[in-house]
Amino acid sequence: MWSSHPEIAFAPYLRGELDAEETRHLRAHLESCARCREGLTAAEAVMHELARRVERLPEPDWTAYQAQLRRKLNARRDAARVSRWRPEWAWASLATAAVATAAMVLMFTLGGGPRPPGVDQLEVEAGLADADIGLLRDYPVVEHLDLLENYDVIENLDQLTPPGPPHVESRPS
Repeated sequence: MWSSHPEIAFAPYLRGELDAEETRHLRAHLESCARCREGLTAAEAVMHELARRVERLPEPDWTAYQAQLRRKLNARRDAARVSRWRPEWAWASLATAAVATAAMVLMFTLGGGPRPPGVDQLEVEAGLADADIGLLRDYPVVEHLDLLENYDVIENLDQLTPPGPPHVESRPS
């Protein structure tokens, strides 16, 4: 039911909202736990103080409340009328959109369309076309290798010589 201390059950217990089984468990816990007995006493004091203060609240004046609510609703409605869309704003928006469209048309028309690539771009592309990609020509073979970070070693594997037999040091006896 509760993991350790049932503080969350104090208010329902004091209001009589717990079922018989929960009430029995809470009372059994309270018999053996001084901390929870103190907590229940504090919760009961707070609930009594709240009830006392609620009893002392004045009865609201519903006529004044309704009048104040009407004033606020009317003020909100009047503010909404003031901030509504105006027809003269539509002409200004349409004029702005027309000017922006004309500027874009002029930019594309006078811009001359796509430009040919520059000398630097052609030089880079030619360098890439001439590059030797070594083992990557056989991509299906190497696509699953985890050692591609060290490309120079992989590319020159056939030139490596196998290591000799392990060297064993002799110790003087």
